[in-house]
Amino acid sequence: MTILPDRLHASTFAIAIVASLLVGFIASTLAYRWHLLHVPREGLTARMDHEMHLTGAQRQQIHLIMVDTRQRVMQIRHNFQRERRKALIGAYQQIRATLTPAQQVQFDRDFALPAMRGAPGTPEPDQNASAVPRSSPASP
Repeated sequence: MTILPDRLHASTFAIAIVASLLVGFIASTLAYRWHLLHVPREGLTARMDHEMHLTGAQRQQIHLIMVDTRQRVMQIRHNFQRERRKALIGAYQQIRATLTPAQQVQFDRDFALPAMRGAPGTPEPDQNASAVPRSSPASP
């Protein structure tokens, strides 16, 4: 009687392994077919070399172009992030300037971006209590 449950456990285990492998195979096949996964490719320069039979000088020139372009793109990305941050801080400063001193305190506490804290022209929260009231726009 004890032999039967051991065989049952072994066969159940084997069926589970086969079923898991089958499901994995089907899932990966469908993922490749629906372009959710891509076949790993070689680099652009290596692919160009393989398909167009580049000379050594061409490979070197292409490599230098790729390195230069990568550096320029990184600089553009950095400049974009800096300009975006400046634009957002400027917008928040304009919004803040339209508020009454009491509203500014609440704005600084609840709505200001973390990047604004300590930004030029934005007083620290403890300075708001002693801030000189600005002329506020007429209330509707």
